Amino acid sequence: MLAIKWVLAGDYETFTSGQNNGKLEEKSFVKLQEFFRDRLPTPEDVYALIVALMIDDIGKDKALAESVEIPEKNHGEVLLKAVENGLVPALETITDQAKKQNIIQSLRIGSKLDISQIVQGETVPHSMLALNDSQNLHDAFNIKAMVTLLDVGGAAAHCDPRGCIVMTQPIFDHYMKAIELLDEYRRKGNLGWPECYNKYLAYRADILKDGGFALPSTEDLEKHALLRLLCMGRVETKAKAEQFQKAFADLPSSTKTALVEGMSVNGIDDGTAILPYYAPGILSEVLRDVPDERIVPYLDAFMKFLTGVYDGSKPEPGKPGALKERDLAPMQGLVKSPGFKKNPEILAKATL
Repeated sequence: MLAIKWVLAGDYETFTSGQNNGKLEEKSFVKLQEFFRDRLPTPEDVYALIVALMIDDIGKDKALAESVEIPEKNHGEVLLKAVENGLVPALETITDQAKKQNIIQSLRIGSKLDISQIVQGETVPHSMLALNDSQNLHDAFNIKAMVTLLDVGGAAAHCDPRGCIVMTQPIFDHYMKAIELLDEYRRKGNLGWPECYNKYLAYRADILKDGGFALPSTEDLEKHALLRLLCMGRVETKAKAEQFQKAFADLPSSTKTALVEGMSVNGIDDGTAILPYYAPGILSEVLRDVPDERIVPYLDAFMKFLTGVYDGSKPEPGKPGALKERDLAPMQGLVKSPGFKKNPEILAKATL
């Protein structure tokens, strides 16, 4: 909630307090401020955004998920169902019906599309179908984008509430690029979502190339899979990218083929795509406190485990598209265990 105050007030110093490496540049903060001010011309618009932000996390409430009979892992669907059932009184404080409907539409978008899952290589083009603009989603998309940016800005506030320590320059760039591409393709009104997705991955490849890391000359599908893994790992440096590349290249041939195939399904016109929900969180925990010289075996174990999550999924052109989530959160206990830290291979052999 403080993030929106700092942005609208132009308080760059407080917003970036606590940021060290990759501190958000002042010109980027001005761009962020303009992004919000352009979309919030009146106090009523600001209030509507605050309501949208306040209710955004209640979909994580286990009791609420049980009451609307939706698995709690899909927070967006839980929240949308709660709103439809009249269980979110804060929404009733918005008297402008158009603004209220825009928030509800933004929740419909959010129940299918999580912008963070694009930035982190977690989701697939199928989720972008939520932006097919048959219902004029301009204002709803703007709300979704602003709530996402504020959510990222507020991440880790429990560790350091003095500023938005997560919204560094690289993170800002990645989110703004995703939002700009989604908005561009939404406005086109066509079904070019795989192209949109690939443009985002190409942008991430260019960022790494500028830092000295060039993707190997491999098949396009292998590049696609490796880029998604680099996004999952929030990789920003040449050294870290090379560790991922080595682990990926050293996978047994059959394992790599299965992983690449699973990560290549777009879920629009080639069958059912798998969304490995919470994969970036698991990967972050896998690598926590692991010395650089030992990272590759841990990445190897994660990639082998992820191959099992995809469970033989592969592109089947011409088949109706769909999306199936597989929740990886139950693996947290294993990857935090002393046994895993001693022997990462136990993850490679684990199943959900």
